[in-house]
Amino acid sequence: MSHSTLRRKLAAGFTALATAAGLLAGAPAVVNAQSAGSAGSSAPAPAPQFQPAPGNENPVGFRHWLRPGCVWDPVQSWVQLCEVWSPAMNRHIKVQVQPARFGGNAGLYLLDGLRARDDWNAWTHDAQAQRIFLQDNITLVMPVGGQVSFYSDWQRPINLGGNLLEYKYETFLSEELPGYLAAHFGVRRDNNAIAGLSMGGSAAATLAAHHPDQFKQVSVFSGYMNPTAPGMYSMIPLAMFDQCKCDPFAMWGLPGSPEWGAHDPLLNADKLRDIPMYVTAGSAIPGQYDQPSSLQAVFNTFNGIILEGLSRGSTLAFQNTMNAAPNKAVFNYRTTGIHGWGYWNDDLIAARSTQILDVMNAHAW
Repeated sequence: MSHSTLRRKLAAGFTALATAAGLLAGAPAVVNAQSAGSAGSSAPAPAPQFQPAPGNENPVGFRHWLRPGCVWDPVQSWVQLCEVWSPAMNRHIKVQVQPARFGGNAGLYLLDGLRARDDWNAWTHDAQAQRIFLQDNITLVMPVGGQVSFYSDWQRPINLGGNLLEYKYETFLSEELPGYLAAHFGVRRDNNAIAGLSMGGSAAATLAAHHPDQFKQVSVFSGYMNPTAPGMYSMIPLAMFDQCKCDPFAMWGLPGSPEWGAHDPLLNADKLRDIPMYVTAGSAIPGQYDQPSSLQAVFNTFNGIILEGLSRGSTLAFQNTMNAAPNKAVFNYRTTGIHGWGYWNDDLIAARSTQILDVMNAHAW
């Protein structure tokens, strides 16, 4: 490892940890103040409803028929729930797909977070992705499942509740799924954008760096952009184990192994400079979507503060590295906002109008 690389890793780690430490000192007072004067549900605030531009949702009939292996999804807006066979994982993988309005050949992959469910991608339930792009000429591709996966190819199978499963999500997303999308939805293999939040944000940047011929634009919302920084070697495995009660080192091996570096967006910055990026992080100060009214909600808010502080620190370090040379990245730091879906929904709306539609030539005109 070069001295410059080591300095970047140390600086990023100290930035992230210092941000989190500062938030730890001030967060209880902020959370208590929020909970004392707020009312409403203890559940996280839902994403705001998005009103798409007026127009016929299916003007020329590109959305009204089911593709092979698909059923209509309850989230509506022409979303289909498809079963796609993965030879690498030896099982069908669910994918929610909203076809492009006019049958265009552009795709947008939307990746979930660490606690990804096995029945739906949270971009359809906790946000409004299918409404945001309803009138646009781009196919939404939303993989279902893959909790704690970082959408990567794991070194060893993962044990989830006694079931030993192959985790080969990078192979699925970059090699297997594109063929299905090309055959049945008309999405070109080389004409895609990719976006994600938290775990999915880090993975979106990594996949774009690994497969620049596939992904022409990438959006990262509250991602962890330097997983090899000091402290992250512990925090990421702990977060994974808390969710899956599995061996987190089955993913990239022990801390310090080459695979950790291969999946670090900051260390892959040179591969991302020619790709338009839209990157966001909040301030970790509770904002409009944070109204805890129970002890559990206060606890969740506190966790969201810490998680967003770490994201902001690593995002700043990533920006410093990117700005060392010409690049096409846009960074947006919210003045308020913790780790939560209301903010990521707003981020997706902003990314759509700032970059995604222009880069992908996906405007409905």
